Amino acid sequence: MSHAPTQAIKSLTPEKVAYWYFRLNGFLQIENFVVHPERRGGQRTDADLLAVRFPFRAERLFDNPDDIMADDERGLALSDELIDIVIAEVKTNQPCTLNGPWTQQDRQNVHRVLAAIGCLPHDQIGAAAANIYRAGFNQSDALRIRLIAVGRNRSEDLTRDYPEVRQLVWPDMLAFIWERFESYRHQKTQVDQWDAEGRKLKRLADDHPRSRNDFIATALSLMGVRYG
Repeated sequence: MSHAPTQAIKSLTPEKVAYWYFRLNGFLQIENFVVHPERRGGQRTDADLLAVRFPFRAERLFDNPDDIMADDERGLALSDELIDIVIAEVKTNQPCTLNGPWTQQDRQNVHRVLAAIGCLPHDQIGAAAANIYRAGFNQSDALRIRLIAVGRNRSEDLTRDYPEVRQLVWPDMLAFIWERFESYRHQKTQVDQWDAEGRKLKRLADDHPRSRNDFIATALSLMGVRYG
């Protein structure tokens, strides 16, 4: 299928690149999930991405059970036992970090998110939120709720303060996206139903077959991510 040349791609939106990374890993998502104010006024904060993934995900199970798409198990610390709920904080040209709304317990924004999405009984919200504020995650027998930080590079401060919080950096995420498109080029030929950013990423991968590093470098430039 023919397509416009890569030169026609003027930019990529980092938040949408993160969205497609999580989507290709089987997460169902809400973008810009708003935590509304207690009374009148502006919003308290928003989550760049709110995502959920189920433990029995197996794309291509009924097409070719010997070739199930492999998700980024190591990068995301994926589980085959837990429902995984993620609050993702996305930074473009900053190290991975967690904004104050997700670390300041007195503001109770995590409480509000947990209540709004309805993943826990009301009487369990307080304890779960306290764990998330303290360690960046809460886990029970069947459910894990966690913060994930996306950014230009990993943060030593975040590693020190929240060692269990996954830090995802753009080159690694783009490498996964390229590999998914390259490995399943034929299965992902028809993408007209995808949003504009997803189609741009697919077109960019098609223009850089067998050249993952060129794809990553071009995508980073289009995203406005600067290194060095």
